Amino acid sequence: MKEYKMNTGTHEISFRLDEKQVIYYAALAELPKKQEEARLIEEALDHPYGAEKLEDAVPEGGRVVIIVDDATRPTPCARILPHLLARIEQKTKDICIMTAPGTHRPMSEKELDEKIGREILERYPLLNVDYTKEEDYEYVLTTELGTPVDLHKEVLKADFVLAVGNIVPHVVVGWSGGAKTIQPGVSARRTTDYTHWIGAVKTNTMDIVGTLDNICRKEIDYIGSQVNLSYIVNTVLNEKKEIQGLFCGHFIEAHRAGVELAEQLLCPVIDHRADIVIANAAPCCFDFWQAFKPYAFAQFGVKEGGTIIFLFEASEGLCGNAPFHLPALKKYMPMTLEEILKEAEEGKIEDEVGATNAINHHKLINHAEIICVSDGLADEDYELLKFKKASTVEEAVLMAKARLGENAEIGMIPFCGETLVKVKGSK
Repeated sequence: MKEYKMNTGTHEISFRLDEKQVIYYAALAELPKKQEEARLIEEALDHPYGAEKLEDAVPEGGRVVIIVDDATRPTPCARILPHLLARIEQKTKDICIMTAPGTHRPMSEKELDEKIGREILERYPLLNVDYTKEEDYEYVLTTELGTPVDLHKEVLKADFVLAVGNIVPHVVVGWSGGAKTIQPGVSARRTTDYTHWIGAVKTNTMDIVGTLDNICRKEIDYIGSQVNLSYIVNTVLNEKKEIQGLFCGHFIEAHRAGVELAEQLLCPVIDHRADIVIANAAPCCFDFWQAFKPYAFAQFGVKEGGTIIFLFEASEGLCGNAPFHLPALKKYMPMTLEEILKEAEEGKIEDEVGATNAINHHKLINHAEIICVSDGLADEDYELLKFKKASTVEEAVLMAKARLGENAEIGMIPFCGETLVKVKGSK
């Protein structure tokens, strides 16, 4: 028996397995460290994709809004922002920093300190966006697919909009980053309702994750092209939140270059799928609203009819970071997919984003059995999610083997919130 360890978010757990049954351990890849992070950032800013250098692109004396992602994302903005601000200030002092929560709650003071840094918070005006303040948003246009685009007014006032984000696999748009900081980041709820509904109803989650050619990504990129998204700075990180690559410039060209690196580092290749996959939800371990991502990613590493052992802290329960969506989860999770779609046809759904989480959940739940090891979920949460409960990994493995047999093969994904395994020879 061999001891294995995984960091589930705030603490480390250890467990023992027969290593002969372990067929893969899908860790993220890392680039060899060639230079200090500060130098890496400066070199990336000196070589933007499809755009001028930042200091040349910013209009003289213009109003600049820097949009940063929220606490659910690991982007090390506090380490990047000083480099951006030094270049922007060559052209203007009129700078505002704003958060991009989408339909998540506003960030706490502690989260702002960690995300942006106290020194920057004391020097520059900050807008901690609260998406529930509908008066802060303004209608811009309606897309060909019928998405009404309402953007935060501060974005519309800006002469130059810079979005800072991170690139990882995503269940709705294929890959995060790029124009996603605009939609859903600083868009009104009804805009996000439309784009996420399109992604959930017209596509299959398993066909979207890790792709760029999908309807929701195209819609978000179109919105970005229409609303003055001037520049992006996107990271690709390792498990320790160290920058492996930084991609700056045009919001599509820089993003696509970043995805190329992300595919190399975040998509480990496995020989074949396992009967049992031990999937650690970190770093998407706040609540199930975020943990749906690793829950979906784990499906790619397990055989149909197999078992996913899901390690999930759930410090904020089901939906603590996006509390508006909790009623929708509780209403639609017990329904069948057909019942949810019927409610949609009858115009009864008030929270389409919340309903899409349930729709995507229904599309995945029958692919594999889920045994969850969590301190944060209540018994009724397990029932709602249709997850089985175990106190330890060892207990969960015994439960899985009772159904699949003693010789069941085991795979492990230690950082499943940002890992998309790919079977050798598959696209």
